[in-house]
Amino acid sequence: MDEDFKTDIAVIKRDISQINKIFTKVDKSLELMAELSKQVAVHEEVLKNLEDTIDRHREEDVVRAGIMTDRLEQYRISSKEDHARLAEDSKQNRKERNAEIMAELHKMNGALDSRLTKLDSRIRILENWKYYMMGLGAMMLFLATKIQWPGLFGG
Repeated sequence: MDEDFKTDIAVIKRDISQINKIFTKVDKSLELMAELSKQVAVHEEVLKNLEDTIDRHREEDVVRAGIMTDRLEQYRISSKEDHARLAEDSKQNRKERNAEIMAELHKMNGALDSRLTKLDSRIRILENWKYYMMGLGAMMLFLATKIQWPGLFGG
């Protein structure tokens, strides 16, 4: 029995040695798992911070988009008002220029009417002189035919 006892003790020692090795491996595994757990916790914190940052940026983007929309609407309204003002100024400027042109045309028309009236009166005067001269010539011709020229000069 002594041998059986020694064998049993050797087997138990070997089993204890293997159990110690297993516990050492389990301890190392637990340490690694604890380290991994810490790293996972750190990564979870980093991810949480990133998610918070992303959420904050999304909220800021919504606010910025609202501001941009408001500004674009203000610029659109302003440009529409500017366009309307420019169109009205242009319309007013055209009216003023047309009025100036019409006034100048009326002046020119008045001056031309005055000149044409003067020219018409001068032409009438010349025509009247022409008729007077033709009448005077006809009368002189008539007198020249009625006068006896040889008896007038003694012949």
